[in-house]
Amino acid sequence: MEESEEKTGEQLEHSSLVDTIVEKLENLIINGTLKPGERLYENKLCERLGVSRSPVREAFRILEGQGFLVNQPRKGVSVVRASLKEATDAYVIRANLESLAIVLAVQKRDANLVEKLKRIHETMKKLASIGDEAGYIRANDEFHEIMVEGCGNEQLIQMLGRFVKQTARYRKMVFVVPGKMNESLDSHEMLIRSIEFGDAEGAGNIRKNSILTNIKHLEQLFHGEEKK
Repeated sequence: MEESEEKTGEQLEHSSLVDTIVEKLENLIINGTLKPGERLYENKLCERLGVSRSPVREAFRILEGQGFLVNQPRKGVSVVRASLKEATDAYVIRANLESLAIVLAVQKRDANLVEKLKRIHETMKKLASIGDEAGYIRANDEFHEIMVEGCGNEQLIQMLGRFVKQTARYRKMVFVVPGKMNESLDSHEMLIRSIEFGDAEGAGNIRKNSILTNIKHLEQLFHGEEKK
């Protein structure tokens, strides 16, 4: 019994370590510290994090499955160089999943949801007025996390989480587009109004269109690369 419990404890510790490494690498890729095409060296990462090769290799496999890393023969593991098509596909999937989550959340008619969103929206307006882009992005993330969690569908929340992370790679670049914060605020105001009126379909369509609008900005970010 003691040996079995000890193995379980070791497995949990290993799993927790892998999750930590995955999260750290995700953040480094999303914030641009690790650049597209940059190679990751297993031994250097082990030394940097003070861990063995096993959890690093497992973290690499997870991130490869999530579309953040690629493992090529004789080239090793590197950060994915996303194409315009791959980025667009991720935005399209996210738009439809998040639209569904919002429809489900509105149908639950939770009055507390509207109040929470209004409070965060007031914070977002203040941050936009002083040009605090980083603060605005954090508040914006909180706004949508609360809204999505309101759907109560755990499988949908987990699926959506993957594509939110993938599109987060481009979020900072999209938000530097002139007028983007004001465009975002207008969309949030319409969204709150629809939720308040109980218009589930309208709220879902507003959010979907808001996400899909970012695709035109992606085309500029990829320097006019042709859609494949």
